Amino acid sequence: MSEPAAETDEQDLDSIEQERQERLDPDNRPDNAEVDNTDRDFDVVKGQFTDSEDDPDLGPFNDPESEDGEAEA
Repeated sequence: MSEPAAETDEQDLDSIEQERQERLDPDNRPDNAEVDNTDRDFDVVKGQFTDSEDDPDLGPFNDPESEDGEAEA
């Protein structure tokens, strides 16, 4: 006999949440994985973090904070 849909949905949600917790567990992260960029500055025109080596294949992008929304580069 099949399970009611509500129980199946709850089981699916529980399974999804368990997998999510396993993915987010710091012990399961690859070595040198960077997950917190809050202390880094991002250059929206270059499309890169300011502490990264410049990639000439990226940017310039339009600056959404610019008065005209245009890149200043």
